[in-house]
Amino acid sequence: MTKLNKSWEKVREELHSPEGIYELRRSVKYGLMKKYLNIAQNMWKWTFEGEQYEDLQVMSQDTVPEKFLVQNGECVVFRDPSTGQVHILPLVMNGGFNIYGRMTEWSPVPVGYTDEKKGTYPAAVEMIRNLKLNIENSVIIRNDRFGTGDKQFIESMVNELVDNILTLNQLQLIASSPIFFNVTADNVMTAKNVFLAIADRRPVMFTNSDGEKIVPQLEVANVKIDPGLLELFDRWESILLSYLGINCVPITKRAQQTVSEVQSNNDEIRLILDGKFFSRDQARKRIEDMFGGRVGMINMINEWRDEEMQQEQDQEQEVMEDA
Repeated sequence: MTKLNKSWEKVREELHSPEGIYELRRSVKYGLMKKYLNIAQNMWKWTFEGEQYEDLQVMSQDTVPEKFLVQNGECVVFRDPSTGQVHILPLVMNGGFNIYGRMTEWSPVPVGYTDEKKGTYPAAVEMIRNLKLNIENSVIIRNDRFGTGDKQFIESMVNELVDNILTLNQLQLIASSPIFFNVTADNVMTAKNVFLAIADRRPVMFTNSDGEKIVPQLEVANVKIDPGLLELFDRWESILLSYLGINCVPITKRAQQTVSEVQSNNDEIRLILDGKFFSRDQARKRIEDMFGGRVGMINMINEWRDEEMQQEQDQEQEVMEDA
């Protein structure tokens, strides 16, 4: 019986990790990461007007500074001394900290640049990497007041969502499979072979030497997929979207939500958005003061709400004029 038990246990590992489950997890994680990163990166829209920003707009295709803010929490705006063009890139600290824990000197890092390959890049790239910047000749933009990036939290939430929910769902599917056998001494080996066939997904009919079917009786667990898994995903997604500054209430809770809960949720969202707006707006003003031109920054959600309100007002005005 010891040998028989070990052989069954060996197959269970494969059965509990069906073929393709790891590829599925990777694909789902990739898709969800792209979804939430795109939401975070598209919440704020920047515009740069002026000849000094032409290379920035062409080279970045309007993806900065939000791409760097979401991923790194901070980025630096500086002028290229060789061309006079203004650029925005990630940064690394060179000097120490002041009495408030803020950096005193930093350098921009071209995208894809690594110190291990230092000296092998084009001269223009090396020159940018070797710039010594400070508060007098550059502007640091922060994702919030403390320079916290969103990517790490998004990635952690996505990993928890996929690993927990897919794993629980998978285990419940396995539990509902007919893998419990009523056996006797005569058909215990047949039960083992049936189990192995199920694990390998092979359609097989077992008979004894006399041609009789002695397949052991199968017991179905009758475990249904818990709808609470979908509710769990919904609630976790709402937490993630709220963290990004999007007013989101779980679908399963919207009907039961009280006025105080709505106001509490709105207060949280407002604190998040105000912190992000303050950091971006302060940087926007400093960029204009230091490098000239005109820099615009808007929150897309507020912009959409303003447009909807304006459309409603226009429709009401048309109704009043027609009357």
